[in-house]
Amino acid sequence: LTYLLNHSESMAIAAPLREEAGWHATHAEHFGQERWEDLSVALQRDHEHLCYLNPFLPAPEQDVLKADYSLQQTCVPGAFHFQLPDDPNSQFRVVDASEEALLLVEPVRVARHEVEVLRPDPDDAVAPFVFAEAAHLIVALAVQAEEGHRVLDASAGTGVTPLVLASALFSRRCGRGVSLPPDLQGCLVCNEVSKARASRLKETLQSLLPQRLFHAARHGFEPRVLFTSCDLGTPSNAAERLGPYDRILLHPPCTSDKNLLRGKQGGSLAKWTGATSKVSSERQLKWLYNALWLLKEGGVLVFFSTALAPEECDGVVERLLLKIRGTFEVEVLPVEETICSMVPGLAHEGTDWGMRIMPDRTCFGPLYFSRIRMLGRSQGR
Repeated sequence: LTYLLNHSESMAIAAPLREEAGWHATHAEHFGQERWEDLSVALQRDHEHLCYLNPFLPAPEQDVLKADYSLQQTCVPGAFHFQLPDDPNSQFRVVDASEEALLLVEPVRVARHEVEVLRPDPDDAVAPFVFAEAAHLIVALAVQAEEGHRVLDASAGTGVTPLVLASALFSRRCGRGVSLPPDLQGCLVCNEVSKARASRLKETLQSLLPQRLFHAARHGFEPRVLFTSCDLGTPSNAAERLGPYDRILLHPPCTSDKNLLRGKQGGSLAKWTGATSKVSSERQLKWLYNALWLLKEGGVLVFFSTALAPEECDGVVERLLLKIRGTFEVEVLPVEETICSMVPGLAHEGTDWGMRIMPDRTCFGPLYFSRIRMLGRSQGR
């Protein structure tokens, strides 16, 4: 009997952590019980959105929107706190709220201002702004894309990050209604693994960016915004054929703990086990390693994750650094002050290999990112 009791106790101790209780216990051990209590509550809140003003709009229209929506600049460049106009006819109606990180609005409102009526080309209408989750804006800005760069958004998702990247590449010289400059350089490749999501992404970006960027061939130029649907977990893919790239933004599939807790987008803690993060981190490592082959020498890759587990954040970068010995020479870049200052109250948290934005310290996140520069490769694939 004593043996059976002891054996049952040892079996209970060794029982794997699973489902909601195991998820809470695992993260409480990592963050500490006191912080986890606050963080788990913060994770249940809805995303807080900022108004990201479409920089492809002419300045007079931007000025009208700033007045009508009482836009107040935040610490995130291009993003504003806002108030909806009292008159519903002066509001731009939300037409797609299926993705929490990005709310899309219609390109035309009922009560149009006189400067909006004077649009030169009705077919070139673009939505005036999006309501976006700020952590995704920040990580896209951390790519530091510049005009002339060839950029890959390897998991472009909802459209938040490619909008920011396209703005950095093209908005200064390619505003709505403006012909493409003959000397324009640079390209944005937007990838999404799911063909259905890739098709939806294309529709989203075509509602936000000038059509000339997609159909440049009609004007004698190469397209400046391209779309692919491939799995970067495979070593040879469409994104590789369009490279190499000066900048890559990489968000491999990971555990979305916020969605799991809230039961959003098919997430459920009933399916969580202690092995969830391990399986996810293996996939992340494969994507990150393959993405390095697509990066130019001197180029920068920004890897980000919305998972909480360290194995899916710093742990992936640490394992990558071991894996690439003898193949690549890279440098993990420090997070610059200009990027840190985008987080309200400087509430970012530095990690061994990057930075994270957490919803118990700010209204945004969770999101972790690391910036990696390619110094060179010692052998071919």
